[in-house]
Amino acid sequence: MKKGTWIVLTALLCVTAAAAASKPPIVGESEACYRLAAENGEVRGLAYDEVSPKAPRLFVLDGAGKIFVYKPSDGPKAAAGELTLLDVLPLPARDGKPEIESPRGLAFTLDNGSEVFYVLNWIGTAGAKKSQLWRFSPGGKPVSADLSRYSYNIGERELLSLGYDNGKILVGFDGSSFKDRNLRVQRGAVRLSWPRESGQPVFVKHMPDAGTEPSSGFAYMALDGLLYLWGTVGNEAIYCAEAETGRGLFHFGRPRSSGAGLPASGLAFGGDSLWVPEGAPGPDRVHRVNVTKNLDAPYEGPHILRHLIMSISTEPEKEGVAGGKVMHNYSRPYGYLQLGRQDVEAGTETFSDTSGAANAKARMLTMDPAGDTSSRQYMAQIEYAEAPARRYTSRYEIDIWMAPGRNFVYPHRVNKDVRALKGTDYLADDPDLYDLSDRKTYEEFLDRVRKHIQRKYGVPADMDNAYWAARNVVEYIQDTYYYPSPAKRISAAVDYDRHHYDANPGNLKIELSNRPYDKTQIIACSGTSVMVAGAMRFIGIPARWLGTGTPQGPGAWDANRNGLLDENETAPCSNGHRYDQIWLGSHYGWTCFDATPTVPDDLDFDPVPPLQPQWRYMNRAAGGHLKDDRIVFNVGSTLIRELYRDFEYDEELAVINNCGGDQRYNLQGRFEKPELWKLAEQDIEVKNVCFITDVCLTGPKDNAVLTWKLKGAWEKDPGATVSVSLHAVDAKTGALERTALLAEKLIPSSGRAVIDLSSFGGREYRLLVRKDGDPATGGASAAIKIEALR
Repeated sequence: MKKGTWIVLTALLCVTAAAAASKPPIVGESEACYRLAAENGEVRGLAYDEVSPKAPRLFVLDGAGKIFVYKPSDGPKAAAGELTLLDVLPLPARDGKPEIESPRGLAFTLDNGSEVFYVLNWIGTAGAKKSQLWRFSPGGKPVSADLSRYSYNIGERELLSLGYDNGKILVGFDGSSFKDRNLRVQRGAVRLSWPRESGQPVFVKHMPDAGTEPSSGFAYMALDGLLYLWGTVGNEAIYCAEAETGRGLFHFGRPRSSGAGLPASGLAFGGDSLWVPEGAPGPDRVHRVNVTKNLDAPYEGPHILRHLIMSISTEPEKEGVAGGKVMHNYSRPYGYLQLGRQDVEAGTETFSDTSGAANAKARMLTMDPAGDTSSRQYMAQIEYAEAPARRYTSRYEIDIWMAPGRNFVYPHRVNKDVRALKGTDYLADDPDLYDLSDRKTYEEFLDRVRKHIQRKYGVPADMDNAYWAARNVVEYIQDTYYYPSPAKRISAAVDYDRHHYDANPGNLKIELSNRPYDKTQIIACSGTSVMVAGAMRFIGIPARWLGTGTPQGPGAWDANRNGLLDENETAPCSNGHRYDQIWLGSHYGWTCFDATPTVPDDLDFDPVPPLQPQWRYMNRAAGGHLKDDRIVFNVGSTLIRELYRDFEYDEELAVINNCGGDQRYNLQGRFEKPELWKLAEQDIEVKNVCFITDVCLTGPKDNAVLTWKLKGAWEKDPGATVSVSLHAVDAKTGALERTALLAEKLIPSSGRAVIDLSSFGGREYRLLVRKDGDPATGGASAAIKIEALR
């Protein structure tokens, strides 16, 4: 293309942009999507110019060895406006041949008024391997550096991405071949500087990437005067990190426009937006993604509707004796106004005795954790008055919904504003849970946390900012402890003589790491929740714990292997997971942190716990509730006696951390005379309330018509949409293997979709119509042979 030729590229309507049209965009939402110039068909890198006299400009490196130069439109409608192609710049060449044969990654800066580009060159072919960083100005003499030299500690690993800010050059590479796991999660990028007076780049330090998949793009961003780093996790996600250390903060899904979603490399920040490329058939695309506006708003996804059923049964050690009072206590899940992300339909709530006991009495109880009326706990209680001991059973039911959720916490915006907590006490001690009077234990623990972070990242541990204080404690626990393994009969560490149970108190749990690792550092979620809350309260940061349950996956209930929770199927739920909420001030409020560690590889508890990847930390530190269908039952500040489980040692129950002496459960049997009763049995399960039936397909295969009918309570989710996917049937097992997504975001009540199946055949298939955001809700067609469609 000749210099000076201008082509206007209008914005495409993207899936995420359409969703944002009626409300302010949240972090991670695509505000506009642009189809690039026809020749720009393989994006390998992005850079943004905000500093030159010609700014603003967006540079796009193409696999053909050219840099396409675009001008974003100005004015108030810029986010939904246009890109104008200004120029196409060639990469350096010698004797008519390109010097950068396989370009990837792009960075731009001004050096003494001259435009300077940085580009990577990597060839992995045997006999022709190259690992280079190039620096050049248009029309000037290019220079290169060999990054395979030992001083950079990259070797011949594939180079992938570039980031640049004020002399900081960040090179991303594929570190998956590191055999040492700790080395892999600490290295995925190398920071360099390249002073003009120096002939070669200077090594500064190694930095982590997400630690799971290498980053195909890096970009620095200044926000409120603070520097952040953006990277990718493969082609699926974008994440934000602390710029100096690379510590991952949060992530969101990579934006995708309908019919595209192919891999593309590069990231750029400019014009207050993050620029993200997307591969597509023909010319590629680039998204303008919001990362600087509406920063307090979390993401909340589609509703997952369920009918919740809980039951309790209690049996005496010996029938007929005077057993005293028996109480069955059920926690009502929290409502939307209290917690967000989930709600209950109060008119559907029922609870009653199911054992025909004449001495049963039902009532509601309320309690306010830390005196906090905004987090009031509602509890249904079935009380059995003094009578001869016998088996008692009861049941609680209610309709609920949960939703996917994500938080986007920029740590510099965390503050100490506690005005919303006026009249509450989320700093109070509880000797059964925390025992903050044990100052020596807490102070030594926090000193170990500080030393761990200093060794790991080379920076002092910030224990003043509430986000970093909680993050540092969470990271230390996950790097230092293991989770129990019932299969190996390794339970959480306890010392019953000291009243040290698997879940509490916090000061005795944190003692475990006050020595070199010796296989006593085994801890479950309940223990970590009181450790984190206790440590935060000890340093003056409001904290509380949550009690939750989670429906199990299809492996526990999917008898016909269609992946759908059908009318005749019930999903059992876990009987409790606990983690924390830390108060992050006026912008973010109560925010989730989960310090629960991992089970060791191969159930081998001998090796010291490995360092965890940044991907794990950013999912467990201020990310959200981690699982989309998690149900929050309790907000805990001090011990809730109604949910306390009296200690009763049993060798088998001890293996699964189930002897009691602590508080972990969302429902509980309590006794006036606990020595006369066996430990209560509890059960939680959910059923679906929305279904799709009569999924039928009629030909011809290139214009097939799929129809379906709705059944159940779809009116409770008027904003629901459904998608259609094609699944191949395994001839031996009958299991379904997803083959293609055929249609998206359909209105369920339409009952119809027209699809093209002409490119499929040779096997039996089933078509699934699934509710978006809730893949267990939907319906499936009978097995079909596409060749048979007429």
